[in-house]
Amino acid sequence: MAIELHVTLDKRDLRRLAALKGEARLAGAKALTFTAKDAQTLLKAQVPSTFHLRNSWVPRGIRITPATPSSMSAEVGSIDKYMDRHVVGAGRAKPPERGLSIRGKHDGRGRVASGGLLIMPYGSIGQYPTHKVVRRKLSRVDGQKKKTFQILSSSGNQVLIVRRRSKKRKPLEVLGILRGAAVDIKQQWDMFGSVQGVVSARFGDHFERAISKI
Repeated sequence: MAIELHVTLDKRDLRRLAALKGEARLAGAKALTFTAKDAQTLLKAQVPSTFHLRNSWVPRGIRITPATPSSMSAEVGSIDKYMDRHVVGAGRAKPPERGLSIRGKHDGRGRVASGGLLIMPYGSIGQYPTHKVVRRKLSRVDGQKKKTFQILSSSGNQVLIVRRRSKKRKPLEVLGILRGAAVDIKQQWDMFGSVQGVVSARFGDHFERAISKI
């Protein structure tokens, strides 16, 4: 047995349905945007316990792109171009390392190596200076009377950039270390999992609230 139902809609009813469709998309866009803001708040709260912060750049760099009725998509993430190296599952390959070339003799400027990665000699990440401080220090060194020169480490695979503290041969001040590879960066921040948890917990409530106001 089958029961057929027929509904006749006039132009006014059709216009109302079209308006409801647009309002529903607007409610969905609002719910997506509010959910993205919730995820942004959570990610900012996770940053201090995940990274050693020297300033507020990392949390301030977590931004959202709001959804619109046409896009129906909201985004949340970091504007830091190096952040995905720390995110679990981001899958970004490390850039090719700068090769360290070591020669058998010093050249006219006292160098035995070229290329490589410059590592500043500090005990812990908390003591490591910012990039601006490093650049200022190295630019000052070039204009000072105590010129730098390079010596090989005892292992033979690192080059120390040093200068004398006084007119005596020793002690030497180590300004930097040239290495052929950087320290491996571990992916430790589960940003994707955090955002998925917020979407599961919050989107439904935001959408119901938005749709109820139509």
